[in-house]
Parts: sequence; structure tokens; C-alpha cells
Amino acid sequence: MASKLQVHKPYVLQTLPTPFSGPDSSGRYIAGEVFGQRQGQKRKKRSELAVAIDGVAIYIYDILTSQQVTSYDVPTHASFTCPPSSLRWRSASVKTTSRYTYASTVPAKGSAQSKREIKLFKEELSESGTTNLTTKAHTHKCAAPIVHLFTSSPRSAQNSLPSDALPNHDLIAVASDGTILGLNGETLDQRWQASSTVLAQELGSKTGVQVEFAQSTFAADVVDGLFGGDNELFGVFQEKVHRDGFNPDILIVITSNRAPQAATQRHLHVLALPSETQAARQANKQNIIPIFVAPLPQVPTSTRYQLDVRSGTLQTLSEGLLSTFTFSSGIPRLENKLQIPGMTSFLRLSKTSVLTATPQSFSVYNPIYRSLQAATSVDSEENCQFVSYLASREIAVGIRESSLVALQIEAPKNRNTKRRAEGLLTDAIRRGIPREQSSGKRIRADHTPSAVLAEPLPSTLSDAATAEWQEGITKADEFLRTSDVRSWEELLAGVFRVQVRERENQEGNNVGSTNGVVSNSNLPEWIWPSSRAEYPHVDRRWVFYAISRVFGWEEQESEPATSQLVCRLPESSVLNYLVDAGHLSTSNIKSAFKDETREVDEVDNIIGEELPVLLSKIDPTTELLLGYLSGTPMGSTELVSAVKLLLHSLDLFEDRSKPRAKAIKEGSEEAAPQEETEVIKMELDRAEEELQITEFHLGGHRFRGLSVAFAKLAACPANATVQSLRRLFKPEETIGLLNVLRAELIKDGWTSDYLEDIEAPPDGSLQLIAELMTRCIDAVGLGGWMAFDSVLSSSDSQEDAADYFDRFNLEIDSALQCINQAVHLQGMMAETVNYAKRARKALAEASKGKPTTVQLTQQLPFGLKTDSRISAERVRSGGEVVARSSREIGHFISQRRSIYSVHRIPEETLLRGSGVTVVQEAQ
Repeated sequence: MASKLQVHKPYVLQTLPTPFSGPDSSGRYIAGEVFGQRQGQKRKKRSELAVAIDGVAIYIYDILTSQQVTSYDVPTHASFTCPPSSLRWRSASVKTTSRYTYASTVPAKGSAQSKREIKLFKEELSESGTTNLTTKAHTHKCAAPIVHLFTSSPRSAQNSLPSDALPNHDLIAVASDGTILGLNGETLDQRWQASSTVLAQELGSKTGVQVEFAQSTFAADVVDGLFGGDNELFGVFQEKVHRDGFNPDILIVITSNRAPQAATQRHLHVLALPSETQAARQANKQNIIPIFVAPLPQVPTSTRYQLDVRSGTLQTLSEGLLSTFTFSSGIPRLENKLQIPGMTSFLRLSKTSVLTATPQSFSVYNPIYRSLQAATSVDSEENCQFVSYLASREIAVGIRESSLVALQIEAPKNRNTKRRAEGLLTDAIRRGIPREQSSGKRIRADHTPSAVLAEPLPSTLSDAATAEWQEGITKADEFLRTSDVRSWEELLAGVFRVQVRERENQEGNNVGSTNGVVSNSNLPEWIWPSSRAEYPHVDRRWVFYAISRVFGWEEQESEPATSQLVCRLPESSVLNYLVDAGHLSTSNIKSAFKDETREVDEVDNIIGEELPVLLSKIDPTTELLLGYLSGTPMGSTELVSAVKLLLHSLDLFEDRSKPRAKAIKEGSEEAAPQEETEVIKMELDRAEEELQITEFHLGGHRFRGLSVAFAKLAACPANATVQSLRRLFKPEETIGLLNVLRAELIKDGWTSDYLEDIEAPPDGSLQLIAELMTRCIDAVGLGGWMAFDSVLSSSDSQEDAADYFDRFNLEIDSALQCINQAVHLQGMMAETVNYAKRARKALAEASKGKPTTVQLTQQLPFGLKTDSRISAERVRSGGEVVARSSREIGHFISQRRSIYSVHRIPEETLLRGSGVTVVQEAQ
């Protein structure tokens, strides 16, 4: 579970005024996004929201500051038909800022008014700070209400409108019956109109269509997202569509037929808006250009839509079913379905993440792998309708009851890029949601699974297995609560399927504990398998449980507050099982303490640094640490921490805090008499001999652990290893590690003459040493090497950096010379070795009665060639295997002979031949 996506509790941005409700109508809230544009630049979405409230006003709120920016009042009888459209324009030459807000209103039911209007609220902010508000209205004659409003891209400059001060754009209004209007963005004068028959004719419908969704975009986005970069369908334009060149506005509409008796069928239309010249010449004609139309499969009624044109993804929501469609050459294809009971609204966060709202919770799902990434519960039972999503701040905004609410989605702390989606398969493990089994994939009642599939995998999500696991956890915790560690271990041994037996000299059955730490070793003895591969697969939930009880995550009372990993049951065999079976990985420990480590920064580094130290304290012989290094998958942090610990235990690092042994020795010899000095020397020699014997037994585990750690560390990524060395090692310790690697280079014989009689080291050891040396040099860094003289001067060697690097270069040169000798010798012996392999293979075939031409001589043949046997069979066309003729065999033998050679063909080969003797004489 690599993902740590979090959904925080929603908070209120603004409490909205109560909408005006007429005698026969109920007021509502409708919200739309706000866009901003500078002259000469592309349009961008702003962190603002335009909220229209029936009979009250249009409010524009800033999401980040939770403040009201401006508002525009409307009559009490006005009811909004669609979300408002707002554009904030900034001119480059004239230091003014203009805000264009458009809204479509109809009179409320029971009102005396009957006008259907499109209103413009233009607010100008001058350089001096004064604000001028202008309101205009356009009464349209569409029979159906306006359901979508868009602002087009700026048109080319006209004499009547200075392009340096005004955006010079159009307003596109789409009615529910398919009528499309083009209005001047400044004056609201109608420039063109397309009737609903444009969409109906494409479908062959005589009863008309119903517009359910509309969205404006650019042609380049449609080409790349819906048509996979295919530009051929846009041949209606005289110029080729290009993102940085000709890129006209496109309108995408989803319609449904109106036939009451026929099945509802939905279609997606791609329409090209008229250019400025076409709009001026054909103001009253059909000037919308239909480009493409495709049916949408399996789309139910009462559907909500979200279309991401650039990625070519359409998502629909109906009755808790979220369907995702992808486009291939413009044809939509159902990719996946996600059934969430009670889902009322959703927002697309990325291709692999979708935010959903139910009356009880907000959740983030991965529709591809059908997994729940994060969720948070809410107290209110009211529905929330999402309006917008700020990807840069990862904030979702919606309307809940009479409040404008925001929802913060916190990304994982280890995310490399800000907007990278948590869509990997590893993020979906153990987060899946149940899937309804289709009738076509049901298992027959008479079907009996094979023996391999008869046993279910551990950690099944069935109700029976979950209840059994909960019962086992309760029983195990009861044993710990009563300090019956013996019964607790026997229970876990049965869960992990490890045999146990009674220890010798048992004194009792119960084991007491003091302060949560086991103090008595009177526990059952576990019978360990001979190899790690023999451990059976177990339920990972039991592994997490065992880790959470054997270890603990405690907060340290310090400034600043820190966390530490501690061991509560150091003498328990469960700890040995976790280490030996390879379950004590950093990811498993994080999963076991997911609640405690949720808010901890760099928890991976903390666990990786502390775990090797903790294991060495539990077992000073480092045998437990060796098992951890050998059988556990780990990263660079754990390995570097273990290497540092082992090097210190082997006294391979110089400790500058200790007094120098030479000075102590000289001082003692001056102060003590001659006789006392001899006695002291004898005692020291005997103590040193005993210490060497002890270190011989203890050092074996440490050296093996160091070898394993070096081998795994060389396989880790170089950047991660360098960062871990810089974080955990001091510069002098890194140089000490470099000296250890230099000693290994000399001990393995890589600096000795290749032809000398020495024991050959493993072939991979040189590459391992070179990799670690390179990372040590990078870890010290330029600044560290510049200050290297002061580090060396404080050591016993009293050498400077120049001498150090001179000796280092000599060792590397010696190793390089030995490698060159090996390469030269390999070049000399390669042909001979290859001949020996071929001759050995040919002799093996001869011993089986197969014919061969290898001559058994004490001398190597010229050219070091061996003749392979010619097959007596051949494969004809069609795969038929037939016997090869003698003439054909003789032909192949003659082709193998060189020009200056004589070869006698066997008599049996000539029996069926043509009588031609293939004998070549020297010319």
C-alpha cells in the first residue's frame, strides 16, 4: 500500500443567502467556473467561483481566501436556467481590468414577466481604483430555455472595437432543444443563430433532440484527445489544425432523442463554430459545421457528465453507477464501471482517481483497479454537488445545503511530482471493492476445482474469514492482557503453521511480564524449517498484528517531539519468526503502525535507521541482524544503517573521542616501574588472546552480515545510496568505509599480478567494490574532499589528501593492469577454449554412435575447427520432415571444404550418387 492519499473533512467557505421562492417555484443554487485571460495569452481557470441564486444575485467568491469578490443583483422574479459564465480580462496597453459575467434568466412561475433574457454584467476597474458597472440584457426568442453559456476565443481586430482594450469575443448560448445562438460579447447583439434541426438531421430524428450536455474546447484538443492525433476529419477547414497555429473553437454536445415510445439513444456531436467572416455573411443561415457524430453505448437516463477532452475521457453518473468511456478515432468505448451506492456527485481528479460524494462520506476511487484510495465520513445527511476542482491546490468545491464547502485532498508526502496520480497497481492492493459477479462468469455447480486451487489464498475478504480473524485477534489480545505469553505464542505458531515443542527443564506454564517486557524465557520452542523457502504463505493481517504486538511505536519526550521504534517482547520466538521469514520489512512495519505513523515525516528513514540498531541490542551476537539482512527486502537506508553498525562493532572506524593508545602507552611506561610494566604486559597479552578468541566467534556473523549488506547495497539505486550515506555517515566515517573497500580490493587480489598463484576471487566482487567506492566518493562531495586535509590530520596517519589520493590511484592502476592482463589472456585463449568445448560436445556425440569428423590427436588442428554433423533429415515447405539424400549430404560436405584441401567422400555416400567424384585438387 504505497499510497497515503488523504481526504480531509469538508469546511465551509461561505454561507449562501437563501434563494427567493415564488408561490409556484423553489429557489436553487447554480454555480459556474471563472476564467481569466491576458491579452496575447491563453485562457486559464481562476481560483474563483460564480454562484447564481434565484431571485437574489450572482456572487463571485475567491476559493483560496473564502472572501466575496463582487456580486450582481437580479430581480426577485428572475430564475436562472444554467450556471453563469464569467471572464476576467486584463489588457496589456490600457491598465484596466474588466469582468464579463453572463447569465440566462427566465421569469419565475406565477410571475407577470414573460421575457427570457441573457444578461451581461460588465465591471471595469480602472488604474485609479474606481469601479464602473454596466448591465445589458438581450431577449431571445428561443422556445426552450438556455442550458449552457460559453465565451469564445477573441476575434480578430475590428475598427469599431480596439483589440488592445477589449477581449472582442462572442457569447455562445445553447438551448435545451438544440438551438445555438451567437451573441456579441460586448453588446449582446445577435450575430448568428443555428436551429435545432442541425443536430436532429444528423440523427435522422423527426421529433427533435434534447441537449443534455455541452462543452466548448479547441480543435487541437479534440484532435489529440478524441481522435488520437488524426487530423483528417477536420478537412472542413482550409488550414491544418495546430495547437500553436490555427486552432478554432469547437462545441461538443451530447443529445438524446425525444421519441416517447422509442428507446432513449444518446449521441455525441462535434460542431465547429462559424468564423468571423461566415458569421458576418450568413447571419440568418445555418453556419454551424457538423464535423462528427457518434452514439454513446449503454448510457442510462438521468445522467451527469464530465468530459476531459485532452485525455479523451468521458465519465457518466446514473443511479450510483459511474461509467468511464475512452475514445478511439472518435468512437467511444466503455472502459470500466464503478458501482457506488448512494453516490450523488463526482469529480474527475485524474485518469486513475475520481472523487465521489455520498450523503455519509467523501471518497477517492481508482476506477481502473476498482479500489478505494481514501475516504472521510461526514455527519450531515445532505447531498453535496461538486462544482469545480483546483488541481494546483488539490481543492474540490461543492454546494451542500445552503453552504459553499471545500474539500482538501492531501497528496502522499513521498510524491515526486505535485500532480502525479496514485494509479499504480501497488496502490490498489488490499483496497479493492466488491464486484457483482456477472451471470456469464458464474461457476457451474458441478465444477470441482483442482487440488492447486482448492485451498483459498490467505487474507480472503469473505465474511467468514473476517469473522474468524477478528475472533482470533480478540483471543490473542486476551492472552497478552493476562500476561499469558506462552499461550499467545502457541496461538501464533498455529496461525503461522510452525511446529512447537516443550523446552527442557520447564518450570511452569505461564510467563509473566514486567512493564510490558517479557522477563522469563520459559516459552515453547519453535521448530524452524531448514530453509526460508519452506515457510508457508500466511494471512498478512496476522503478520501486521504480530509486528504491532512485538514492537511498539512510542513518542519521545523531547524538543522537538520525536518517535521511536521499541521492542516489547525481545525474548519471544515470534520475533525470530518475523526476522527469519522475511516479514520485518519497512512497508510491513508502516502498515502495522499506520495510525501512529500517519503524521510522521520521513517515517521510512526513521524505521530504516532504528531497526538494525534495535535488533543488535536485542541480540549482541548480531545473529539476529544477519538473519534480517539475509531474508528481508530492504532499501538503502536500512542497509547503510546496518553497515555503519557492523563497521563500528568490528572497530573498523576510528573513534576520535577516545584517547590515543600510543599516548596512554607512553605515559604508563614512564610512570610505572620496569617490573610492574612486565606484569601489566603479560596481563594485557592474556586478555588480548581471550578477546581474540571471543571476537573470532562473534566476528563471523558480523563479517557475513557485512558481505550480505555490501552485496544488497550495490544493487540499490545509486542516488538513494548516496543520500543515505550523507544522512547517516559523517565524512570521516565515509572515508573509513572507503578504506575498508580499498582493503577488500587488496585482500581479494585485484591489485596483484593476474599470473601470480593466488586464490581467484568471485567475478562479481570487483564490480561490487567499484560501485560502492564510486558512491562513497559521491557521498563525501566536493566540499568534503576540500576539507579532507583536516580530517586526515586528526587521525593517526598524519597524512594529507595528496598522499591519500596518490596511494588510492596506485591501487586503482594496479587493479586496472590486472584487468588488462586478464583481457589479453582471454583473447589469447578464447579460440582454444571454444575449440575444447566444441570438441567435447563432438566426442560426446561420437560415444552415442553418431558420426563425427573430430580427430583425436595430441596437437590442436589448424584453424581450431571442428566439423558438426550433417543432419540426415530436412524439413520441407509445409513442415514435412523427409530423409536427406546421399547426394545432398555430399554436396554439403563439399561446401565445407576450403579451396586448398582434399577430402575423400565415403563409399556409402557414392552408392546412390550420380557418379560425380567431388575431389578438389590444389591449384
